[in-house]
Amino acid sequence: MNICKNCQHEFEGSFCNACGEKVIHEKDFRINNIISQAFGTLTNFDSKIFQTLKLLFFFPGKLTIKFVEGIRVPYMKPFQLFVISNIVFFIFLSELDLFRNPSQWYFSEYFDGVRVMDKVRSISEKKGLEISEIAVAYDKRSSSLAKGLIIVYIPFIALIGYLFNIKMGIAFGKHIIFATHFFSFFLFYLVIISGVNYLIDDKFNKWFFVIPTILIIPVYYAIGFKTFYRSSWLAALWKGILAVFLILILTQFYRIGINFLSLYTLLIPMCLTP
Repeated sequence: MNICKNCQHEFEGSFCNACGEKVIHEKDFRINNIISQAFGTLTNFDSKIFQTLKLLFFFPGKLTIKFVEGIRVPYMKPFQLFVISNIVFFIFLSELDLFRNPSQWYFSEYFDGVRVMDKVRSISEKKGLEISEIAVAYDKRSSSLAKGLIIVYIPFIALIGYLFNIKMGIAFGKHIIFATHFFSFFLFYLVIISGVNYLIDDKFNKWFFVIPTILIIPVYYAIGFKTFYRSSWLAALWKGILAVFLILILTQFYRIGINFLSLYTLLIPMCLTP
């Protein structure tokens, strides 16, 4: 009989049947065992990534179905996937002005109904800083906020799915899972299409970026919608188009919010320190 070091539960065998903690032996610290465990962890993680991305990219909606039905071990958890997609996006596309407006565009006399330069000059007077210094601080702050707050997209995308299927009585958490998978794909897609864009031409071609996105993202959402919500193709297609249109509106509001927060939090001294 063993006593679990973690939960103090009595059990027989090598693993606690209450919390799953393993019984540790001296042989577990042998170098070959440590290497074997490390290799097993890496290969298991690699396998999960491969299986997850395969479903995410090529079978829209399937990953959500698997998770909701309880088939979870072979795949990454939804928010693990979201975190990875977010990291990949901001590593490779940190300068993409999709979720914020950089100072070179935002610092104008009048932007989105805001007299931006009046605010900038006010900050300059109060802090004794040059406008160029404020611009650097603003870009740093807006980039940080755009990364940190991007998770707010998920409940709004989930709300779209909920409103499209309000009569089905599906738990909102299931809409959250679908939204997380969709938005993770969207972030990965932006990295891929931008990479292909630069491979074709070293100068960013916005039309090569915009046109495929307009075509691919609504179709992806529609296929995922049909698969997960088991709707007709016609309903899935028009809802896919409408969903992406609503997400574009959400993106515009998100950018405005990031601009506003970034500018007004410059009054906090810590935001101006390197």
